[in-house]
Parts: sequence; structure tokens; C-alpha cells
Amino acid sequence: MLHLRSKEPRGIYDLGGKVFACLTTQATLYPNLDPPLATLGTQVETLDTLMKGKDGSKHQNQAIIDQAEVVYRILKSYLFYVNKVAQGDKATILLSGFDCNNEPTPRQQPGKALIRRIEDGNLSGSVKIYAEALEDADRYKVEVAPTSTGEWRTVFDHGTLNKLELNGMDRGKELWFRINGGNSKGWGDPSEPASFIPR
Repeated sequence: MLHLRSKEPRGIYDLGGKVFACLTTQATLYPNLDPPLATLGTQVETLDTLMKGKDGSKHQNQAIIDQAEVVYRILKSYLFYVNKVAQGDKATILLSGFDCNNEPTPRQQPGKALIRRIEDGNLSGSVKIYAEALEDADRYKVEVAPTSTGEWRTVFDHGTLNKLELNGMDRGKELWFRINGGNSKGWGDPSEPASFIPR
């Protein structure tokens, strides 16, 4: 049986585009798609537009997550159908665009992280960091220092981009922050340091 392993928007977008292209050329093999294939194409295009217009805002990030969920649900319904038609035949599964390999997708160590902006968080002395998503990262680490060349101290580990909010920072004092993206291969290069004064 095939399974969808991730709900990460970039992965869902990539898989959605691949499945759409393959199923378009295999209409006779997979004729009874529900919803129609055109629906998948439209929803993948919408997700693409949202990701290209990404500005780091909470509203935009949530819109991307919500749209990825729409594409994910369509892919999941197609998955059951592909499993039924293919009945375990790997060649037939591959024609659908889904990957029948049980091995995890090869991953690279994440590249250099990028902080987009820093702002005050919800609580006094808290800091919210907005960063660019890294393709191969499934976790993020935040480090803080009193100067841009000072000793870096990890204050947040194994976080997601939606939850890079730090509490208990020194108010009214300039602090320097940097982040790293990581996965099972290790941590990527840290971002350029960025300063902020928590209120």
C-alpha cells in the first residue's frame, strides 16, 4: 500500500504537480478519478501562487498550509484509487506519479538559513522570528548572543517555522539572533546574524 508521508507544503506541491502530469498522460489506465483531474491541477496552481507570494506574514503562511491541506486531501483520495487499480504492481503505481519505493526520499543537509524579519512576540520580552523555509529542513534551531560575534547559545531547538517564538528575553537590550535548518543529515549553515531589542 502507498502512503503519503508528509504534509509539508513544498513536498505536497511537488508531488501534486508530478501526479497531475503523470495521470494526465495515463487517462486510459486511471479513468475514474474523483475529484476530476482538472480539480487537482487548479488546486496545485493555487498553492504555487500562494507560495510564490510568500511574505512571511502569519496570514499568508496559514493560507499556504490550508491550501496544501486541500491538495493533500485530493492526493489521498487518488492514492486509494491508484492502490486499487495497481493492486501492488510497482510499474503501474509509478505511471500514476506516486512513488512506490519504500525507502525515504534522499535528502541533502539543508542550506544556509535566512531570517526575513524579527518582531515582538505575544508576551513581554518575547521575540518572534520569521524565516525562509528550507527545502530539506524539517526542524529549526535558534541561537542568541549578546553581540554579533559573541558566544552563541542555543535557546530553541527542533522547532518549526510556525513556532519560532522565544520567551524570557532581556527587555530593552539588543540581542543577536541566528537560525539553522536541520534534518537527519545534520544542521545546515546558520543565517547571517540579525539584531533586535525585545520590549
